[in-house]
Amino acid sequence: MEIEIHYCTEWNYKPRAASVAEELKKESGSDAKLIPGSGGIFDVIVDGKMIFSKYKTGHFPGPGEVAGLLKGWHYERVCGPDALHPRRHRN
Repeated sequence: MEIEIHYCTEWNYKPRAASVAEELKKESGSDAKLIPGSGGIFDVIVDGKMIFSKYKTGHFPGPGEVAGLLKGWHYERVCGPDALHPRRHRN
């Protein structure tokens, strides 16, 4: 699993990125690559798919938030998109 955390150097988001990376390491066992950027960016990308964006959500992730999103993303990837939505299953 490839995890990237893009963070803004202008606003010193690196400590937050490092904290999320540590959280994800505990959850998944995978090391996150910290990628410096600008413009207030704080995005988490897993295997090419964005699972969290500060720009889209309007907030920094809370404790456990990205780890929870990673669990959901991984479960859906392994079991299929309808796995998280039981009402979508067809009989």
